[in-house]
Amino acid sequence: MTELSSSTVSLRICQEGHANALSMSKDSSQIAVAGRSLLKVYSIEHDGFIESCNLRAGKSQNLSYSSNDVTWCPTDTNILATAATNGVISIWDLSKFGRQKQLLTYSEHERTAHTVTFHPTEQALLLSGSQDGTIKCFDLKNTNSVFTIYSNSEGVRDIKFSPLTTNVFAAVSENGTVQMYDIRKYEKCLLQFTAHSGAIYCCDWHPVQNWLATGSRDKQIKIWNMENKASLEYTISTIAVVGRVKWRPEKIHQIASCALLVDNSVHVWDIRRPYMPYASFNEHTNITTGIAWKGNNPQILLSTSKDSTIFKHAFKDASKPSSRANPQGATFGPAGDLFFSMKLKLQPPQQTPRGSKVSSILSRQKSVSTTDQFHIAQSASFKLLLKPSATGYNCEVKAGKYKESDGMIGCAKEYIFRAKTLAEVCEYNSLVSKKYGRHTASTLWNFIKLFYGSKEFTNRKPIQRTSFSNQKNNNRRIISKPLKTLEKSESKTDLNGSCKEVDSRRGSRDFDSISRIYYSRVSNQPVILENSEGPFDDYRSLRDGFLYVGPHDVTTALSLPEATLHHDFQAARHHEDMKTDHDDTLTQDVVSVLKVPIVPQVPMWEPHQVIADCLHLQADVGDVQTPLCIFVALGQARKELPIDEETVEFWFHAYIDLLQRYKLWNQAAEIIKLSWFQSVKELNQQSTSVHTSCGKCNRQILGNVGWLCSNCKTTDCSKCVVCSLVVKGLYVWCQGCGHGGHMQHIKEYFTKNSRCPKCGHCCEL
Repeated sequence: MTELSSSTVSLRICQEGHANALSMSKDSSQIAVAGRSLLKVYSIEHDGFIESCNLRAGKSQNLSYSSNDVTWCPTDTNILATAATNGVISIWDLSKFGRQKQLLTYSEHERTAHTVTFHPTEQALLLSGSQDGTIKCFDLKNTNSVFTIYSNSEGVRDIKFSPLTTNVFAAVSENGTVQMYDIRKYEKCLLQFTAHSGAIYCCDWHPVQNWLATGSRDKQIKIWNMENKASLEYTISTIAVVGRVKWRPEKIHQIASCALLVDNSVHVWDIRRPYMPYASFNEHTNITTGIAWKGNNPQILLSTSKDSTIFKHAFKDASKPSSRANPQGATFGPAGDLFFSMKLKLQPPQQTPRGSKVSSILSRQKSVSTTDQFHIAQSASFKLLLKPSATGYNCEVKAGKYKESDGMIGCAKEYIFRAKTLAEVCEYNSLVSKKYGRHTASTLWNFIKLFYGSKEFTNRKPIQRTSFSNQKNNNRRIISKPLKTLEKSESKTDLNGSCKEVDSRRGSRDFDSISRIYYSRVSNQPVILENSEGPFDDYRSLRDGFLYVGPHDVTTALSLPEATLHHDFQAARHHEDMKTDHDDTLTQDVVSVLKVPIVPQVPMWEPHQVIADCLHLQADVGDVQTPLCIFVALGQARKELPIDEETVEFWFHAYIDLLQRYKLWNQAAEIIKLSWFQSVKELNQQSTSVHTSCGKCNRQILGNVGWLCSNCKTTDCSKCVVCSLVVKGLYVWCQGCGHGGHMQHIKEYFTKNSRCPKCGHCCEL
């Protein structure tokens, strides 16, 4: 046992595997922990845990004992239930001995059982949810299930009974829907609604309010008011997929959660300030798999993890992320204006009794405790403006007061991607960005217009770099001549060997285009540069006025006075000059003539890396719209930007998802059409099929069997519930009860009625 502090303790529970779930007993004195190779009961002591029962002792390693969930009976501290990975539901009695502890086993689920829960008041009733899409009710007095509910989803992930209405329970599914049933009238679904855009993995009822908390794969925790119709009250955005949620006792607005992936910590949130956790427990080194509060004590939280440990967390030892947050910040706007924001220190109102004299010391205002006033934290923002004459910034289009989402929506609706020229696209989109106050995006569009929309960029030709041999043969002509062939030539060299200009006249050969003669520091040979045809772009060969045409790795030797050079100037001489038995006159300084362009063309500066960095920065700060729209508008010029295809593909998916969240279907379809990625193009072909459901068993009708239900083997769902005739035209049905019919008949019926004509379900149109 490892004691982390005076109150927070931990215990390693298993060496072979880890726990998947935990459950607290009725009297909060014991905790049950279940996993793939683990099913133990521990007594909770002041300074740790003591193992009181091992239900897997001596058991063979079969899937019937590999548990996904465990729950304690709320009325009997000796009764436990587990849900196994092979679908088996097991009932355990801790008062028995040996193998008799396993009272009952139910093997009716066809796939993995995800959750199991007892009725709050009826000890013998038990509900379970499975990956086969069914909810089964078991009576411990019987060996078979009492009834089965078929969900509209492939898998039921969690079931919870309401503490206020004990016979009502909520079930969450992998298709993002929440269903409510009354166990006494299980044939009818009381309420069904879509709560998340992804699979829902957990839910929990508030102990005193009629609120239901749901956690989903979309990394959100949503709080629903279930008074009449489900209405969304609060939304908490987390950094990872939510695996468990649990309301904190005696704290109405606080809830604990743990992640299914990535995040190892347990966070406690205040739903009134959902932007950062109120408190965090960071002791686990792997994913947390189960959490539970110790009865009605809001100061003790227990958790288990894939690191095979149990922790009893003391709330006073929790870290407070808000205490490490930056209390102030500042930034400059595009017009030179300064924005400054700071946290305000809350002060309680001063209360002084009438007629009493209070000293100045006692009357001082005391700051409110940040622990109790976390949700009412306030900040103040200031904007310091500069005169246009001081900044030189003059915006022709005045930006109105828009929300950030309004600016994104407005730009999405008004941006264009095709015009006669790229400059027109950039200029128009820049004005649209200014209109909605998005000055950074406007500046980027102007940059693109300047760099890629100008004639210099569109008309420029790529530089064709050839090999060294081609440059030597095609672009340069080297002529070597002894110095004596130059008549009346004069040369001057200073003592340091620096090059000075030498005027030369025409010799026996015609050197009409000779312009300058330079002396090399190395060999004191003058090199004559002459005009010639062909481009010259090898600037690495220029050293101290000497043009070296040999291998580049030898050019460093030019700076060494004693270095011996063997370059192509020697190869350009006549064969007779290369003889070893030449006379001493040839050892004199030899002039070499080299033809090069008069003014080498300086290559154009390429802004590709700068623009790529700007687009990456915009995406990093949360604006994926601007980099993607610029990338699409560039057309073929986007190939110049050093941005990998995986990043651009991610931008496409993120922007399309953003457009669809704001119901901008036309703009999303346009972006999909402009994409060149196959995975993006296929988005228009996905999620276009809506499956009807059977009115009897409520199962979805899949496959190519028409109206035939594969479960109950009937085609009754093809008939209109109003006229009882087969529907051959437009078909309308209720997703709650599965009944439907002719669209005109259904409309006429529900103008006078509010419930289904066949089952009495409260349908909505």
